[in-house]
Amino acid sequence: MENIGVSLTNIAAALIYIGLCIPLLLGKASMNTIYGIRISKSFESDEAWYKINRYGAMQMILWSFPLCLAGIVFLFLPPFTGTAEVILVFLPCIWIIPPIVGIFFYANRL
Repeated sequence: MENIGVSLTNIAAALIYIGLCIPLLLGKASMNTIYGIRISKSFESDEAWYKINRYGAMQMILWSFPLCLAGIVFLFLPPFTGTAEVILVFLPCIWIIPPIVGIFFYANRL
């Protein structure tokens, strides 16, 4: 249980990602400049906005489950060293890179 800070950071980040993505997945967020997947391609039309945001939300949600699972697993591992702890606290920041890359590829195919 000595890894509780790292674990809670990863679990909380995963739950926040999921919570923020649900309205996008359900198509509840109309085109705006504050919330959603705001890339140039998504602003080309309402149809592109909703498609890109639904796809992006699904990718973020799917990638959040392993992040949450990693946070749970970290609870049961031996204590991390200082360097490992720092890296694992920032794991949620690194974890969003694959879905972001996927969103750009998807948007370019539209």
